Amino acid sequence: MSKRTLLVGLDLGERYSQLAVYDPARVEADLMCQTEENPEGYIETSVSLEGKEPIRDFWSRIKEGRTIEVDGRESSPVNVLAYFFRKTLALTRKKYPSETIKQLVVTTEGVSEPIAAIIYEALAKLNINKDRALVMERKQCFAYYVMYQSKELWTNDVGLFDYHDRVLNYYQLQLDRRKTPVLVSVHHRPLQDAADMMEKDPEHKGVLFENAVQGLIHKQILSSLYMTGEGFEEEWCQDVFKQLCVGRRLFLGNNLFVSGACFAAREMGEDRRLQEYLMMDENMVSSRITMDIYRHGKQGDCVLVKAGEPWFQVKKELEVIPDGDEELCLRIYNAFTKEDKKILVELEPVQGRVDRHCRLGLKLLFTDAHTCVLTIRDMGFGEEYPSSNRIWEKVLQID
Repeated sequence: MSKRTLLVGLDLGERYSQLAVYDPARVEADLMCQTEENPEGYIETSVSLEGKEPIRDFWSRIKEGRTIEVDGRESSPVNVLAYFFRKTLALTRKKYPSETIKQLVVTTEGVSEPIAAIIYEALAKLNINKDRALVMERKQCFAYYVMYQSKELWTNDVGLFDYHDRVLNYYQLQLDRRKTPVLVSVHHRPLQDAADMMEKDPEHKGVLFENAVQGLIHKQILSSLYMTGEGFEEEWCQDVFKQLCVGRRLFLGNNLFVSGACFAAREMGEDRRLQEYLMMDENMVSSRITMDIYRHGKQGDCVLVKAGEPWFQVKKELEVIPDGDEELCLRIYNAFTKEDKKILVELEPVQGRVDRHCRLGLKLLFTDAHTCVLTIRDMGFGEEYPSSNRIWEKVLQID
């Protein structure tokens, strides 16, 4: 039987994707499909169904909510994506024939609630469920990549310019070391006006780009700069990069996001390297939510929601049996303010049966990064105590 040992990162792009496996010996990402002719390990983001012509724009169609047609008939986005995942992830077998995926991080540009849901559903068709998979925004993978490098490269802020398909974006990694754990954030700045000017005036591309960069980083202390994307593969870049190297390190390459996804996959397991850091952005929950329960013969906290989880990926379900308590007690601990508060949720609909005579189904979902909805369902307790079919909700404000 194959062992689940592989820590895998997949960068899902509209034209090309990349796949890598974490190499623990080198503490690096091992790019699949990397050859002399294809040094970046690019994999065309396309599928060929039933011997038909390849569908090369399926991922952009899925992201934009457009239909995918095969032989004149509409195909399920989930099925098409699952087909691509199956074909692509199978590429790991050539180098690792006796090993299978332990943890997988899929990264792409513009992760939203519906996009994440489609990716998870497609992976589930391959029996890769949420306990082994995580969907992550590219800017988060940038943070993981940087923090797996030598610490001298991220003593101060770190900048990233991503220039591909005539689109230019800037990301800046910042660490608040005054907090415990250290808060890590990545700020995004679109630079489409600069990109449009560069495309219209290719003769002065270097000057235009350098002006855009200096306008962003002037008087800022950056330990290093990263450049990624095929837009930086032209000759005009060389002189500009020499200027930008003054006082900082500069790196150029096109495997940053997939490598960061590999490192994030490692952090999903037990052998964590970044336990003292907490990744945060506007889509992430700022608090940890726990509940004191008795299980496996021990009393302790059950973590319902972790601080740093994207709100739209939180979906926690569990069953509990009250042991005489007439209220559920949830603890909310804010990673920013260190405030630790208790929220009591009354069990009035099942009063008289709270002494181990009922089962309650709990579900936690978020409507935004600051609002959690707890749904409680009376599930009864055998034939003697049938369910009342009561369902009630409690809205929790996470600030």
